[in-house]
Formats: sequence, C-alpha cells, structure tokens
Amino acid sequence: MIDLSFEINGRKVSPNQISNVLEKAVVQELQDKLMREIGSIRDSKTGERPRLKVKRNNINNLSFEVEGSPDVIEAVKSRLKNM
Repeated sequence: MIDLSFEINGRKVSPNQISNVLEKAVVQELQDKLMREIGSIRDSKTGERPRLKVKRNNINNLSFEVEGSPDVIEAVKSRLKNM
C-alpha cells in the first residue's frame, strides 16, 4: 500500500480537509498580494490608508472591497489596473 500525505504551507493536512485548507491558503495568498500592492497607498491630505475587506462564500465566489476616501479609492483603482 502507498503512504499518501498532503502538506499545504508546511502543515500536514488530512485528505478530508484538503479542500477547506487549500481554499483558505488561496484566499490568504490573494489577500497578501493585494496588500503588497496597495498597502503603501495613503491619502495625501489625511494620511488615511485603504481598508480591504475580503468576502467569500466559497473559492468560486470571492469579492474584495476597498474602503477609504475618494482619493484613496482612486489610487487603489489606478494601482490595481496596472497589476
């Protein structure tokens, strides 16, 4: 018999949980990438940073919402357009 194991991000995962763990890892990677791209954006007048909300029901239904001043939101849109 073959000994089969799964590991995601350095953590052993049981076969019956691989879908949930893999989904969480994908969502976290997307969130981290977005924060690397927009994390340095600030409103030039107030210093406000963008706030990012990740909403999901499952891996096929993800949405990311950015909140902030109109200037911050425009800067985020501009940055993400070039991504």
